[in-house]
Amino acid sequence: MFLQCFFGLSFLSFLVLSPPVNLQQPTLKTQVKLNEKLLAVEFPTPPSRKRAPARKRAGGSRGPCSPIITEKLGIGLTAVMPENNIGTTVSSHPTVYLYVPKTNKQNAEFVLYDLTNENIDPIYETNISLPQSAGIIKVNLPKTVELQPDNTYVWYFGITCDPDKPSLDYYIQGWLQRTSLTSEVKVKLQKLEENPLEKAKLYAELSVWSETITTLEKSRSAYPQAWKKLFQSIGLGEIADSQIFDFSEEIQSSQR
Repeated sequence: MFLQCFFGLSFLSFLVLSPPVNLQQPTLKTQVKLNEKLLAVEFPTPPSRKRAPARKRAGGSRGPCSPIITEKLGIGLTAVMPENNIGTTVSSHPTVYLYVPKTNKQNAEFVLYDLTNENIDPIYETNISLPQSAGIIKVNLPKTVELQPDNTYVWYFGITCDPDKPSLDYYIQGWLQRTSLTSEVKVKLQKLEENPLEKAKLYAELSVWSETITTLEKSRSAYPQAWKKLFQSIGLGEIADSQIFDFSEEIQSSQR
């Protein structure tokens, strides 16, 4: 009993007399960095490809398209894609995103060609009514379009400047490449169905651009910093806060 009391008192004295353990707490700056890292979706820098078109078209063109304004951002017509302007996708009918500056022009045209098979006839084309303000336009390819795995496609988006002279249209172009996923990756993506942020991160790690941006865009309001970080990673951070115009319904109605 004496030993129990002795050791009990000795241990209590040790707790009382021992200096408090100073556990280093993370600073606010460190916590912010950790949170930013957890919410970041960054697309890796893709390899450049020969023949791939530039993703931007400088503003201030001459002729009938000269009234196109780039506003304060100084950004002209731009494909919202990685720096090599190649949109990788696992879908047979992906979505293409484009930034369109403010313009007094009303109409644009989107045309898609099969570059792999060198088909001179477009496999898809549609007309789009331009918004009255600058913003990001979504061009949703319909289910009637079937991009084939491992094939490369080229699209053109042109603002109609003079209906009688199509050669004067103000346009940009980009590539689409359909790729395939392994069965293991497909299982991982299914498990992330309720977690769009992690799902977008996985697509980014796989360098699948189209599904990265479309997955994150659906949760843009929930993860605004992740959306902005994605745009910064492809060098287009200045347009990340732009309004998005969805023309899917308009495109579908034009196909009927």
